Amino acid sequence: MRSKFKSSIYIFLSFLLVFNSVNANEPFIFDATEIEILEDGNQINGYKGGTATSKDGSTITAKKFFYNKLTNILETTGDVKYLDKAKNILITTDKAIYFKNKEKISTFGNSKVVSDKNMITALNLEYDKTKNFFEAKKNVILNDFEKNTTIYADEVLYLKNEEKIFTKGRTRALIEKKYIFNSENVTYHRNSEDIFSLNKSSIEDDNGNIYNLENFSYNINKELLKGKKVEVLAKIEENKIDRYFFSEGFFNFKDKSHLAKETKIKTHKDIFENINQDPRIYGSSSYSDQSKTVVNNAIFTSCKINDNCPPWSIKAKKITHDKIKKNMVYENAVLKVYDVPVMYYPVFFHPDPSVKRRSGFLQPQFNNSETLGSSLYIPYFKVLGPDKDLTFKPTFFEKITKFEKEKYILQSEFRKKGKDSSLIADFAFLRDYKSSTGNKTKNINHLFLNYENDLKIPNYIESKFETQIEKVTNDTYLKVFQSNLFDTPVMPESQTTMNSNFRLYLQQEDQNLTTGIEVYENLGTKHSDRYQYTLPYYDFSKNITSIISDNSINGSLNFYSSGINKLSDTNNLRTTVVNDINYSSDNFITKSGFMNNFDLYVKNLNSVAKNDSKYTSDPQIDSMSILMIDTYYPLIKSRNTITETFTPKISFRVNPGNNMDNYSGSSTNITANNVFDMNRLGLSNDFEAGRSLTLGLNYKYNQLENNLSEDARNKYLEFNLATVVRDKNENNIPISSTLNRKNSDLFGSINNQLFNNVNLTYDFSLDNDMKTLNSNSINAEISINNFVTTFNFIEQRNGLGSTHLLSNTTKYEIDDNTSLKFSTRRNKEINLTEYYDLSYEYQNDCLTAALRFNKSFYQDNDLKPTEDLFFSITLIPLTTYEREIYKKTPGQNALKGWFR
Repeated sequence: MRSKFKSSIYIFLSFLLVFNSVNANEPFIFDATEIEILEDGNQINGYKGGTATSKDGSTITAKKFFYNKLTNILETTGDVKYLDKAKNILITTDKAIYFKNKEKISTFGNSKVVSDKNMITALNLEYDKTKNFFEAKKNVILNDFEKNTTIYADEVLYLKNEEKIFTKGRTRALIEKKYIFNSENVTYHRNSEDIFSLNKSSIEDDNGNIYNLENFSYNINKELLKGKKVEVLAKIEENKIDRYFFSEGFFNFKDKSHLAKETKIKTHKDIFENINQDPRIYGSSSYSDQSKTVVNNAIFTSCKINDNCPPWSIKAKKITHDKIKKNMVYENAVLKVYDVPVMYYPVFFHPDPSVKRRSGFLQPQFNNSETLGSSLYIPYFKVLGPDKDLTFKPTFFEKITKFEKEKYILQSEFRKKGKDSSLIADFAFLRDYKSSTGNKTKNINHLFLNYENDLKIPNYIESKFETQIEKVTNDTYLKVFQSNLFDTPVMPESQTTMNSNFRLYLQQEDQNLTTGIEVYENLGTKHSDRYQYTLPYYDFSKNITSIISDNSINGSLNFYSSGINKLSDTNNLRTTVVNDINYSSDNFITKSGFMNNFDLYVKNLNSVAKNDSKYTSDPQIDSMSILMIDTYYPLIKSRNTITETFTPKISFRVNPGNNMDNYSGSSTNITANNVFDMNRLGLSNDFEAGRSLTLGLNYKYNQLENNLSEDARNKYLEFNLATVVRDKNENNIPISSTLNRKNSDLFGSINNQLFNNVNLTYDFSLDNDMKTLNSNSINAEISINNFVTTFNFIEQRNGLGSTHLLSNTTKYEIDDNTSLKFSTRRNKEINLTEYYDLSYEYQNDCLTAALRFNKSFYQDNDLKPTEDLFFSITLIPLTTYEREIYKKTPGQNALKGWFR
């Protein structure tokens, strides 16, 4: 069978044939199913599985053996398993070569070595029995079961005698199933449990925080990380990351502490709810544990990062974040504005940004009032329970003279939020207020309250109860103190009328009901006539169309009912109940293109009164109705990017009973935009008397093409004209509307939004002699680059009113942060300029500074004409400081300087 001597021995046994080498000096003893001896006995091959036993007692089992006596190399394939019981080493692989002379074993494909409490898997392994080390290559995974550590690498060298492990190339380690290390060329000392690398590395802890380091050393037992040039990405929430930078530091994962040298902390940008800011703390060193974080020789600012010094900063010997109390504490702190020291604090603290609701002082503020002077506002927030809290807001005013008593405001805002209800109550007390019109001092106060309760009545879309209380003890109270002193969500909308009420609101799918009581107080009038009581009132509406299933009425039918019992002017009592049935038809279009519709309104008025000029003391029942028929003829022209519409209109209305109370002295403003409305006179208990035709037209030029920009699509020019003619004069219609005449004024409006730099709106009322303008209203805005100016002109005369006002606001933005603004208003009716306002403002992401000059010519009891100049600065989010520099009132010399 071979060119040389061939010898083949085939031994087949029914169970197992055993071949034993009888030479005691042979390195291996083979035990196989089939044995083939070749090359004069120098080549021994084994087939169909067997075992090769070395002289040291280690064994190799495999499906095939190929042993060359001359080279002393044993090659095995197929389910290879090497076992060294003395050293407790087990190697499994697809193929292995045992270099007996060198005492080395090399494996190929799906290799695994198990030694003590370690396991290494790889595509290739090399085991040096003499030096007792393993070298693994390609897709290496090392599992240290004792240390609960897994290492993934391209190459691993395991010195078993020294219990040292070295990786080459990119390396990933999973320690204790919670810490993930990514690095290169890592060294792992099993005995000391140290793992380290001199290359750039990344570590992720069990909280999702990521540590990027120039190099690192980590002790598994102590869970202690050491590194240089450390960047920590601390995960706060999804998409919210705080960044920490340390030149060198120790980080204990076990007790969540650290000790580091040069420190930089950059929180997520919107921590103060402003994405334009870059809040940060820089320090020479820092340390932390589970209760606190301390930064030494620290500087804090929230300003956006730029090449220059920040607009404001706080430099402190130590900044401590108390994690238990959630406080930021500053020791020996200096507030700097553009690197200039302006204020020193031995110690101060504030809640950290994570605190949404906790007792403690809030942001202080320096204010200025034209009447009361400069003041300091120091709010304190108190948590009273999980559903209620209180803000105490004292304001302390500066004494103008040494003889003056100290003034202060004690204000409290109480809030309670339940599952279905909410309550806000605001009370303030001002001590020793002295009116500019009197010599005596007095205490004044206010009470504002709002309560809502969702009743959750079954079968109602909405059912709620509301109550509101507004009460002040001085007629000019809100004008004097203004909203900057009384900042509360329950601030009255009006400065001259207080409204207190109780209201019930019920809504179903097709009907609504509102009922309650109201009390109005008109400030500035004599006390006997200042109150108006509505006890009670109701408003009910019902959509009748919804209950007509076949919609055979071709329109909408609604029922309205309202009632009111009102006491005013001390002894004037009026009670009315009004029922309305209103029908509005659908639009129907004729073959010639005319669009038509009509409305029919029927009203039933029930009234009784006492000491009233309009209604008698005997019950009255009145019925009235009005019919309105509208016809439109819309014409549309489109070309390219332009659409033009021209729509003539005509509206006929008739009051069959021609019954209407006398409203001739009422003030009613009719324009081209409301002249076609059914209730253009704004009457609740009456319909417009007589018969009339309203004639008008609308023209609109519009750019509507889809491929144009958003600005272009909004460019248009609109023109409206309308007038009213009737068969005879109606003396009960308000004279100011001009609809009482046979021929009313010609009402018009122009709205020009075509140009990028100019917007113009003009409304006018032209007398029917076509010569006299009875009213004009012009609003114009001109913007050129950074320059924007707005003009407003209002004029009413000849029975329409006696108003003649001209106002202007001009703003010039010098750059992205700086602007100059001027505004004024002149009352030409009395030839008086009411005020001048001039302001210079600088604003960036964290600081607003302004210099404002105001000259007011307005006088109203406690409000006197003034001339003042003041400076304000807001450090966001710390505080606002406002200081008067110059003030002059009639009969007084100007007061200048920061301190008076």
